Amino acid sequence: MISSENVQAIFRDIQNKDPELVLEAFTSPEAREVMWKLVAKDHAFVLDNDEKVDYVMQEMVGLGVIETIIKKQETVTDITFNGSELIIARSDLRDPYPYEDQEITEQYILKIIQKFANAVEKEFTPKDPILDASLGYLRINAVHKSVSPYGTTMAIRVSRPKLALTKENFSDFAPEHIYEFLEAAIGAKANIAIAGETGSGKTEFQKFLVSFIPFREKIIWIEDTKEGNLKELFGKSKDILSWVTSAAVTISDFVRTALRNNPKWICVAETRGEEAYEMLQAVLTNHSIITTLHANDVMTIPRRLINMMKLGYQIDEKSTLGDIYRHIHLGIHLKATDVNGKTVRYLSEIAEYNSDGTVNTVFKQRYRDGRFETTVGDISRKLKERMAEHRVNYTGLPKGEIKSEEKGIYTR
Repeated sequence: MISSENVQAIFRDIQNKDPELVLEAFTSPEAREVMWKLVAKDHAFVLDNDEKVDYVMQEMVGLGVIETIIKKQETVTDITFNGSELIIARSDLRDPYPYEDQEITEQYILKIIQKFANAVEKEFTPKDPILDASLGYLRINAVHKSVSPYGTTMAIRVSRPKLALTKENFSDFAPEHIYEFLEAAIGAKANIAIAGETGSGKTEFQKFLVSFIPFREKIIWIEDTKEGNLKELFGKSKDILSWVTSAAVTISDFVRTALRNNPKWICVAETRGEEAYEMLQAVLTNHSIITTLHANDVMTIPRRLINMMKLGYQIDEKSTLGDIYRHIHLGIHLKATDVNGKTVRYLSEIAEYNSDGTVNTVFKQRYRDGRFETTVGDISRKLKERMAEHRVNYTGLPKGEIKSEEKGIYTR
C-alpha cells in the first residue's frame, strides 16, 4: 500500500515537528488522534484516503499484539518475549502464562522493538545490542540476537497511570480504620519507610499515600525509570515535580537539588544505596519523606538504611541510628500471598520507631487458614502530639485482635 521508505519519511517528518506527540501516541488514544490528523493533513498528496492514513499510523506507532493484550487485560504488568514465546504476567495471578491467541515470531517482535527504537532515536543493532526505552506508561528492555544465542528477547513493563489501591477497595488490603490512620499520618507529615519483597505492591502503596497530600504541600517525586506517572495520575490536584535519574544524575543529586526547590515532601520511589544518607539529611531539615526499600520486616528497616548509607559515606552508626529512630516515624511492611492461584497483597505490619531505639507495633496482620487475623496496638504520645500540632483530627485505633473474613484482591 505504502512503501516502508515512505512510512519512514513521514515518521521522520512528524517526529521533527512534534517529537513529544509521537511518544505519547504509542499509549494515548487522544495523542494518536491528533497525530492521525497531522499526518493526514501534511501528507495528503501520498495519503489520499483514510485507509492509507490508518495503515501508516499503525506502521509508525501501532504495537499490534502488545496493544491487544494491554487493552484486554487491565491487570497485565509485564509482557516478555524469551526468544520463542510471548509470556504474560498479571498482578492478579500468581503464575505467568504463554500467549496463545496467535503465533508470535521473532521477526514480529523485532518490528515492535524497532518502533520503540525509532521513537526514542536509538539504535538496536549488533553494535548497540541493548535497548532501554520508555514510551508513555510502557518501558522496554530488548537484547539483540547477536548477544542472545536463543534469539532476541524483549521485556515490556506496563505501568498504567492509575491508583490500584483506593478508598473503595482498601478493605481488601487492610481494615478501614487503618485507612483513617494512614490519612492522619500523612496529615501529620510523618516520615514513612515502606518495605516488602518484589511484587508486594510497595510503589502502588506509596502512590496511595501520596494521594492524601494536599496541593499546598509541594511534592518532589524521584525515580530511576518513569513508572510512577504521578503527573498523569493526579493532574492539577497536586503540586508535583517529577524527576528521573540518568547516567549523569543520581538519586543523591536529585535529593540535594530538591532541598533548593522548597518542597514539603521528597518521595524516592526506591531507596537502594547511599542516597539514604541524603534523605536523612532532608528529614533533619524539616522535610518529610515517603520511600520504599527492600527489607525483611519493619524491625530491619533502620539497619538497612544504615547499611545503604555506608555504601557512600563514613558515618557514626550509633548517632545516625539514633537519628533514624527519632525522625523516621513509621515503618510499614507489605506482603503478597497466593490464594487459589491468585495473588493477594496485604498490609502486614505498621510499626512506630521510638527515640530510645524501641519499636512499637501499631498494627499487624497475618494470613492463616484462609482468613486474616489482625492485631491492633497503639500510637505513642509523640505521634499523637505531632498529629495535634498539625491540627489532624484523629480519634485513635481500636484495640485487640480481630479475625476477618477472607479478603478480596487488589491489583496493581
